[in-house]
Amino acid sequence: MHKIIKTIAKVAYLSLVLCAPWVLAANVFTETEESIANQFAPLFQVVTRELSENQAMYLNNPSAYADFINTRVKSRWDVASTTSALIGKSRFLALSQVEQGSLVAAVDRTLMRYAFEGLEHYTAQVFDVVDVVVNEMGTLGWVQVRMQSPVLLDLNLDLLIKRKEQNQWKAVDVRFKGITYVSIKKHEFRSIIEEGGVAALIETLNQKNTEFFTALCSQSSKQRKGITPC
Repeated sequence: MHKIIKTIAKVAYLSLVLCAPWVLAANVFTETEESIANQFAPLFQVVTRELSENQAMYLNNPSAYADFINTRVKSRWDVASTTSALIGKSRFLALSQVEQGSLVAAVDRTLMRYAFEGLEHYTAQVFDVVDVVVNEMGTLGWVQVRMQSPVLLDLNLDLLIKRKEQNQWKAVDVRFKGITYVSIKKHEFRSIIEEGGVAALIETLNQKNTEFFTALCSQSSKQRKGITPC
């Protein structure tokens, strides 16, 4: 199950890159829920077109795919909040600004790795939003996404979203069959910190990411070396 949740997390982050236009007509939404849908729908329309037309190019050109994620996708994911949840809010706030920045950067790079790993396994899946729910305080919510595959059974996953400044909403976690990515990975992250401090966790994440992107970029042309993510 742990491996499945990790895979779903990759798919969820990739879903911000691959989702088809949201199917919302079947449900009645509050004004806030409709606002959330309106914030995400244009992005999903753009990325659906991008992946359907340029998937092969992105597989051969990691820099182009990284640029697409950085400029069009990352704005919908709150990496700092995900990082805080992974190690615990009190522990995160106790870190120095330099430590916070380094850890958030390492987690951000990890999410980028998930997007690339998901791209490698993309086989024409279609993601449809089937529901949006917001808590009474209007601060947190869930976006339920149905993942339709031409070769596998349909799956449902939920994105936990958080309200930020100016009523902007961002994803912070993903849930599959009642289990969230943060709930699975936090034990590993916190164990590493308890044994070697936050520097050990940063080093562990950076090493995994470096190994992945080194292997990925070794297949790219020399002209792209030194350009994100290479």
